[in-house]
Amino acid sequence: MAKVIVFHYTDEGKFPPLSSEELTDIKKKLDSELKNHPDLTFNGTFVDDSGRGFCDWDAPSAEAVNEVLKIVLGAPPVDGTVVVKQVL
Repeated sequence: MAKVIVFHYTDEGKFPPLSSEELTDIKKKLDSELKNHPDLTFNGTFVDDSGRGFCDWDAPSAEAVNEVLKIVLGAPPVDGTVVVKQVL
């Protein structure tokens, strides 16, 4: 299992302001789709006040995360998805 990070740092890719209801709807869609992908774990989305940040996943590959996000959000991440390793 790899640590996969989805970036949100450009104006086009940053996390938009969403209502509590919109966030709940996205989470429900994501949870539903993840039932079809038991090898993926979504650990959360972390952003600053401007919407810049990242999503943290445990997954077999960046491509696996992108495929789920295409289904849930309708498009792959704008700012990229990478597999990272801990160095410190």
